[in-house]
Amino acid sequence: MRLGTATSVLFQHALEDAIPIAARAGYDGLDIWGGRPHVYRHDLSPDELKHIRQKMADHNLAVSSFMPAFYRYPHSLSNPNPRVREDSIDYMRICIDNAAVLGAGIVLVVPDLGLKGQPREASLARMMDSLDTVARYAAQYPLKLGIEILYYDETDYVNSADDALHIIHQLGHDNLGAVLDTGTLNLSKEPIQDIYAKLGSLMLQVHVNDNSGHRHQQNLIPGEGTFDFAALIRYLKHIGYTGFLSAELSKEYSDDPEPALRTTAERLRGWIAAA
Repeated sequence: MRLGTATSVLFQHALEDAIPIAARAGYDGLDIWGGRPHVYRHDLSPDELKHIRQKMADHNLAVSSFMPAFYRYPHSLSNPNPRVREDSIDYMRICIDNAAVLGAGIVLVVPDLGLKGQPREASLARMMDSLDTVARYAAQYPLKLGIEILYYDETDYVNSADDALHIIHQLGHDNLGAVLDTGTLNLSKEPIQDIYAKLGSLMLQVHVNDNSGHRHQQNLIPGEGTFDFAALIRYLKHIGYTGFLSAELSKEYSDDPEPALRTTAERLRGWIAAA
């Protein structure tokens, strides 16, 4: 298992300046945030992206994934307005192009909440139609699209391994997989053993953050909430998981992110060593 961190907690830093911070804190990779001021749409040229990739390599950091900015951003793959969906699909195309230049193996797919009054089935159908277009576009690159399984306060149509598996099987593209989030698992209580039994190799990545077990989106340092990371890591080690555990910490840590990132890495490595 390797350790990554989302660069979103470093949003007060230019991406180039975030790289040495993550390296000093003990990470093996970065999940590049696709929002400003990092890699939003065409803000960075291909040459600038290649420079970022080289600087990461110089600090022995891989690109663990590319994370398009959907949460609280004006993008939605399920919106009933076709212009919104087309703009969001276009944004995903640009994210995929940027991810390919950076050398990312995974691009995150973030489900959103359907609008009030919109049936879940309609939101899901629109999202799947959008994702079908995105997956066809992504097929030109050697990367996977990871559908993130989220709690009910973030999406109303991808809340379990079954939901993700339904989308993957219905669309039938071999570049689709799923991404887990420990904050979601701490609330949904879906056992990791059940998830892996259903997803197997389709389980591409695990985002790590903690919460109280009663409220989502806290994105605490692992060990500051109630999630059992030691048990999760023991199981991941048992099944031979070799992907990234990627920290996704709250913006509350962003004013001085390095101590939180270092503590997270130290605790995760401790649990891995003890597993």
